[in-house]
Formats: sequence, structure tokens, C-alpha cells
Amino acid sequence: MNKKLISSAIIAIIGCASGNLQAQTPVELAAIQREVSIMENILSTALKQDTNKKIRAMQANYFVKQGVVFELDVRGTSRWQTIFSNAPNAPLPPLANIDFSNMNIEFISDKVEVFSEQAVESSREAYQQAMEVMREGAEQVREIAEQERDVSRDLRELEREKRDLEFANRHDNSAAAKELEQRKKALEKDIAKLEKQQTTLTKQQQQLRQDIQAKQVERERQQAAEQQKLLAQVSTSISLTLCDYGSGLRSLPNDEHVSFVLKGLGDKNTNLIKVFDKSDIKKCVVGDIKASDLALKAITYQF
Repeated sequence: MNKKLISSAIIAIIGCASGNLQAQTPVELAAIQREVSIMENILSTALKQDTNKKIRAMQANYFVKQGVVFELDVRGTSRWQTIFSNAPNAPLPPLANIDFSNMNIEFISDKVEVFSEQAVESSREAYQQAMEVMREGAEQVREIAEQERDVSRDLRELEREKRDLEFANRHDNSAAAKELEQRKKALEKDIAKLEKQQTTLTKQQQQLRQDIQAKQVERERQQAAEQQKLLAQVSTSISLTLCDYGSGLRSLPNDEHVSFVLKGLGDKNTNLIKVFDKSDIKKCVVGDIKASDLALKAITYQF
């Protein structure tokens, strides 16, 4: 093929590609920008009202041949919630079996402080809630630990005295041996009583640990329920607003989309994405489908 013809063909292809990139004229883009800005204000107002101001921020972008993307910061009104709401929930620290007889009683407080430092880095909100549970339980565990330590000390002293009596009894054949035997029996009763007390304290300690874990599980369940409720509120609000005011996006091509990136509603570190077809929004505006139908037609996924 003639080199000039090849060059002409390449130029023509490049020209067509450039023409596609300029599908929207400056006037068309300006119209879309104005309409998107108005829709952004409408959506922000509606969502804040429908979710009790759980929408802190919203911004919109338009992508040629794709459509409008609204990014929503779906978090609480607290500054700390805004910073930490996307972090994982801080778990309660594992409560290992501890021999309090040989441990400094400040161990629990030290562990709580270590946990505080780790948790505050991951989630301020979860840290505060978890620490409220931990402080309540840790104080009770501290009290039991002190009692258990005292009991262990008393047991060691009684066992030592018992061994001394047994030694003395083996080397003393006098009348005092009977008195030593009586003292030994009294010691054995005291030891049995303390051992029973120690068993009770150990069970109490284990029960407290179970209570702490149960409270944590319940808190996580409540958080999940609140998250689902908020998601339902946001989804309903978006669909209703698009049905009521979607006609305002008249300059958006019919084959493009209106998408939402919901930050804070996905699992772990993901965002929830909802993608609506412009054609479906128009159907809802004119009453061909309901807002609930529009919500079901949206493509929803996490990313």
C-alpha cells in the first residue's frame, strides 16, 4: 500500500478518536455541570433529612460516556466518627488464664492501657465503647484478683505451718504430739475452706470474662443492625429523590448512568457502589416504575 495512503488512514483514525473524545461540547458540559451541581444540593439535603444528618459530605464528578458519580461520606456527625468510622472495630483483648498468686495486681490496669493505645489507633468510636465495657469488668476482675491473691497467700502459709507440724510430730513422742495433731486438723479445715473460696473466686472471674465477651458481641450485633438500617434509609432516599428530581439531569445522555459511591456502608474497608441507568430514572420520573422498582434495578456491589 502507498505510504501516503497509510499515513492518511492513520490520520483519519486519530481524527475519529479525537472526535469521540470531544463528544460533549463545552456548552453541553457546562449544562451538565450546572444540572449536576443542582442535583448534588438536592440529594445532599434529602439524604441529610432522611438519615438524621448521617451524610457529612458529597461531591460529584462527570465522566464522558459513563455518567455522573456522586461520592457520599456516610458517617456520623462526630469529628472522631468521621476520622475513624472506616477503621475496624476494636476487639476486646483475650483474657488468658492467669495465676494471680504470683502476679502484680496492677497487671490488669497495665493490660487495659496497652489495649487503649492499640484501639485508639484503629477506631476511636469502637475504642470508647469497648473500653467502657472493659473498665467495668476490669474493676471487678481486679477485686476478685486481690481476693484470690490473699487466699493464695493464706493457703501457702497454712500449708507451710501444716508441714512444720507434721515434721514436729514425727520427731516428738511427748504429750505435745496430741496437741500438734489437733492443730494439724484445724489447719486442714482452714485449708479446705480457703480452697473452696478459691474455687468460687475462680468461677466468678471466668463468669466476668464471659460477660465482657457477651457485651462485646451484643454491641457488634447492634452496630450491624444500625448499619443495615442506615443502608436502607440511604437507598430509599436516593431512589425517591431520583424519581422526584431526576428530570433535572436532562442534559445527561440517556445511555449513561448515575452512580453513587457510599463511603462507610461497605464491609470492612470497601465502599458500597450503586449504579442507576439514566433510562430507568426517566421511567420513574414519568411514573412508569416506582421508586422501589428503581432501587431494585440499580446495580449494587462493594469495591
